[in-house]
This record gives sequence, structure tokens and C-alpha cells, in this order.
Amino acid sequence: MSLTSILLFATSVLAVLSGFSVLVGASKVDRTRMAWFFVAAMMAALWSVAIALFLALPVGSESVAPVLIMLIYIASAIMMVALLGFASWEYVIGKVLTVSAALAVIVSSAVVLHDTSILFVGFTLTNQGNTVQLVNGVMYWLYTFFFVLNSVLAWFFILQHSRRTRIKRVRQGDYVLLVGLMVTGALSMISDLILPLFVRYDLIWIGPLALSITLVTFYYAILRFRIISISSGWLKTLSYVVLLVSGAVIYMLIFYLIFTALFKIPNPSASVLVLNFLMIVIVLLLMPLINEVSASMRSMISVGQVDIAYVIKKLNRLAAKNVDLRELAAFLATHLHFAYIGFIINGKLYGSKSLAMSAEEVIQLTHLKPTPRGEVWQEPSKTVQKILDDLDLKAVAELRNAKGKAFGQIVVGKPLGKSSFERRDLIQLEMIINLVATVIDSEKHIRA
Repeated sequence: MSLTSILLFATSVLAVLSGFSVLVGASKVDRTRMAWFFVAAMMAALWSVAIALFLALPVGSESVAPVLIMLIYIASAIMMVALLGFASWEYVIGKVLTVSAALAVIVSSAVVLHDTSILFVGFTLTNQGNTVQLVNGVMYWLYTFFFVLNSVLAWFFILQHSRRTRIKRVRQGDYVLLVGLMVTGALSMISDLILPLFVRYDLIWIGPLALSITLVTFYYAILRFRIISISSGWLKTLSYVVLLVSGAVIYMLIFYLIFTALFKIPNPSASVLVLNFLMIVIVLLLMPLINEVSASMRSMISVGQVDIAYVIKKLNRLAAKNVDLRELAAFLATHLHFAYIGFIINGKLYGSKSLAMSAEEVIQLTHLKPTPRGEVWQEPSKTVQKILDDLDLKAVAELRNAKGKAFGQIVVGKPLGKSSFERRDLIQLEMIINLVATVIDSEKHIRA
């Protein structure tokens, strides 16, 4: 399998996945427009696959070649209609132009299928490369004119859409698509329309490859700039699949280049390619787990600083669950790098480790004066301060629910590697305490 075939097949899969995810995730307002985008992605993939299969046809496959040749030109024509529909369907004139273009494709396809000699008179299958003998006549130039006209119209309507919108992110997405389609149009004009007729046919893969990349890039722009409303469930699942395949494509391309450079072999065997593809898919599937373990280890190891982003992410996950307070205290002590953290809820202490604090001492802590609104740290009395000093504890803070009512306290030991609190420690702790309070609201079920 050649590098060209790998790229065409892989980008085709990405284009279809991108189009499908946009279609199923789009709101009702955008559904028709995104349906055109999906059809364009499907036809771009079919165009790419037909070219890849034709260029890879072995000698003796003369019966299959005409079917693939017709598929190349019909799929690309339908794709151009779909791109025009996507760009212009919101306008009345756009609907008229799209329907007219579709009728033109239907009529011309029927004519060519009836007599293929008006498009091509033959083809050649050799080990040096497959070619098609195109007819320099009316039908081919009509196809070229149709391709150019639809491209220009699509550019025009996308530009109009970008000018009319007042939303910056939508305008940015339009510019991404417009630039991509203009580059794709220029490349396709040269590699798929001019060169095949006059010079060489083996470069026709450049156009569909560029278009597939453009469609996938626009999909990323949709996610990046939130151009349309996409339901979160589909967005998370399908976006991850697209990223997964994208990673596999990049890996396979790098592997192919390194393999051919090191071993001087033009094309790796199919078994080698399949094995490598399966291995990278397995690695990519495990990436969420690998990232989670890596983040946890990094957070625990970096005693000098707190990985706030990781701690907040874990607390947000715990917010929807019944919390084991001792496990939560141990997690915070480990990742905030304190010798001890404990919660006093309903007169009972839940700590990250065992602490010799009597019930009477716990009660004394609960009787500390409430803090002013907006503050969390409590001022200990002399008696409570002695208890804290004896147990090597450094501070006590109130836990308040969403209504601002205190329902418990958090007791904090000394920071690891330090003798006392720094201002940074207090700021970080205050933010975490507010999040912890939402996780262990007194109205929730608490497992001891």
C-alpha cells in the first residue's frame, strides 16, 4: 500500500466522521445546512477512495477501471453541489442555484453513463502508474466550467455569510473554511483538471486530499469557535473519535516515512501496516487513562507547588457522588501537600489519617466563633490553639453551603517541606475549601 493510498483512505474516514458528528450534533436551525456539509464530506470521501483504488489497480483489472473512473467524476460533481448547498442554502437564490446544479449533474451523468466515450476513450494500467485518456471536448470543459463556477459561488456565499454575521467566532470559522476551499480549489484546478488532460494523470489525488483536510479543519474550527450549537454528548464522543483517527493518521504517516528511510523499502507490507495501526489505536484509546495517571503522579510528586487544575477537576467529578470524607481528606492531603487534613461534620472528625483528638477537643473546635461573611479562617481561642499545637495542626476553617450557612469545618496540618503557611498556601486553600464545601454539603448523604 502506497503513502498516497494511506493518506486518501485516512483523510476520507476523517472527513466522513467530521461530517457525521456535525450533522447529528447540530441544532434544528443548522440541521439542513449541516446535512449539505455531511453530503459534501461523503462525496469527498467517495472521490478520494475512487482515486486511491484506481491508482492502485493492478494490471488485469480492466473490468473495474471504467466504474472507478466514472465514480471519480460523478462523486466530485455531487460534492460540488453539496458544497454550494452548504454555503448558500439560507438564501433564496442559493436554493435555486443548488437545485439547478443538482439537475445539471443528473442530466450530464446520465449522458456520460450512456456514452462514456464523450469523457474518456481509454485507460492504461501498468506497474509504473495508471492513466486515463480523457477527451479534450465539450463534456470535459463543461465539467471544468461547472467545477470552477460552483467553487466561485461557494466562496462568494461563504464570504457573504462572514460579512453579515456580527458574531466574531462565526466569522473566524467562515474564514477558515473560505481559505481552505480557495487553496483546495487552486490545487484541484491544476492537479485534477489541467494536468490530467494535458500532462499527467497520477497527481489527481492532490485535490481530494486537500478537500478532505479542509473539511476536517473546518470541523475543528466548529469546535474551536463554537460556530453551531452541538449537543454535548455527541460532541464529546464523536470529537474524541475524530481526534483518535487524526492521531492514528499522523502516526502512520511518520511511521511510513521513517520505515522507508531506514529500510529503503518503497512500501511496507500490509501486515506491518495493520499491526502498527492496531498498536497506535490501542495507545490512543488508553490516552485518557495514561493522562489521568500521569496527572495524578505529577500532582503528588510536585511537593513545592499544587496542581490546582488537577485538584479542581477531581473535586468537580466528586460533586455528583456520595463522598467518603476520609478518602476525600486523604486525597486533599496528598495533592495539596499537607501533613494532615480533616473534616469536622456533625461533631465527628473525618481525617486523612488517625489523629488522637478526643471527642471533647472536637467539640471545642466546633464552638469557635463564626467567621465574618467572605472569610473562611477561624480565630482559635487559647484553649483551642493549645489543642492545635499539641496535634501539630495549623489552622481551622469553616465550611459553608450554597446558602452561606456553616455546616462544618476543615482542619489543616502543616504544609510539607515548610514550617508555616505562606500567603500562596492560604490563597490556594481558600479556593479549594469553597469547592470542597460544595462537594460535602451537609444535606448530602455522607459515608463514614
